[in-house]
Amino acid sequence: MIGDAVNVFVRSAVSIALVCFPGAILGAQNRDDVLAKINQTRAYLLQQRTSPGYRDSVQRSILVYESHLDNHCKDVNLELDSVDVRDRILALLEVDDHGTAIAGSWRESIPGTACNEKRRFNVRVDVTRQGLRYTTTFPGDAAGNPELQNDTLKNIRTDLQIMGLSTKKSCSLEVVDTHLVGPQSTVQDNGTMSPWKESWDVRTCRNTYVVPVAYHPDSRGTAIEVRATDIKPQ
Repeated sequence: MIGDAVNVFVRSAVSIALVCFPGAILGAQNRDDVLAKINQTRAYLLQQRTSPGYRDSVQRSILVYESHLDNHCKDVNLELDSVDVRDRILALLEVDDHGTAIAGSWRESIPGTACNEKRRFNVRVDVTRQGLRYTTTFPGDAAGNPELQNDTLKNIRTDLQIMGLSTKKSCSLEVVDTHLVGPQSTVQDNGTMSPWKESWDVRTCRNTYVVPVAYHPDSRGTAIEVRATDIKPQ
């Protein structure tokens, strides 16, 4: 699935509260409790973002990601203070009896460049008892969690091979950018996410391809639809 129910832009706080309980009418107390948790999570997130250690960890996570691409880029510039930085709460913050954060997660979406190539970098941050854990995911608008994104890339790789577009084992398959096509997914009354579509720009053997992807969530998970015949060179 995309992630937890609280997976919308934190700037729409009221919407977050409503989608946490699909198909139900929130009581005033429940709504206030959820909004309080959202505000607590957001305050913690913003506090972390101002920390030099947090910024360094985000930078290192992205550098590790870029180092595994064919360009092996070591020149990454992040615009962490830009008004275009976005964050998305994936799981609300939990604290122990001493007020120490022990769980919760969010995704940072940060504009910048890698070796002068524009990117919108995405880093998932998970709160654990041992501290914050950072996972760089594919750039752009891809809404899925890391597992769904990796499964999507596997499907794309298979279809490129079917089309004879990726034949050299020495060429890796890289995600250059991802774009939301149409409305974003939302929680439905039955508790599942609504279908949504994306377009992925992928690169292999120095060639870039545009790949339409459709996602169909249900109670068992999310089906990924990639049609080989829809893949086009950029």
